[in-house]
Amino acid sequence: MARRTLAAAIILTAGALALTGCIPLPPAVPAAPTAPVEPGDPMQPTESTEPGATAEPGTGGQVAGEEFTVDDGFGDVWTFSVVAVEADPPMEFAEPEPGTAFIGIVIDGEHLEGSLDFTGCFDILVVGSDGEQYDWADTIGTATAEDDIFYADTQSFTGARAAVQLPEGVTPAQLIFRSVYGEPEVPDTVIDVQ
Repeated sequence: MARRTLAAAIILTAGALALTGCIPLPPAVPAAPTAPVEPGDPMQPTESTEPGATAEPGTGGQVAGEEFTVDDGFGDVWTFSVVAVEADPPMEFAEPEPGTAFIGIVIDGEHLEGSLDFTGCFDILVVGSDGEQYDWADTIGTATAEDDIFYADTQSFTGARAAVQLPEGVTPAQLIFRSVYGEPEVPDTVIDVQ
């Protein structure tokens, strides 16, 4: 927490100095073009993604069930695994929009260091069979899954669910867990869905 506070103080001080003209701003770096992700492309996973644990038959795919540990470099360390990917997960609130369907990503997690909850530390993305990326954050405020990960315990949880909306006929090909504070230095955790 102290590192996060110190980093915020440094950024605010540098911003204040830049606004007063005391230090010149560096030239803008052009953004790299984003290319669509092909479902079979290697995306530099943080660990191997060999098949292991599976979802229930007919639910949405199989996942490795491996455990991943991610240190964001700002005081939070989480260990987590994806235990299932479900088609049509149980929902407490909301129906999918016409022409779309929900998939559920079922996650177990343990907070090893820090105080920020799981959804504050990670962006949860799904690469569909169409090569497009779909963000769990797009369902916040519009849909709530049973055992929704947004409400998961900040220290340890099992069976928390992130519901992501995909177009009908699109299946999940990969799951991406991106460190909110550590990116781009902290590599994405990429899990193949089979």
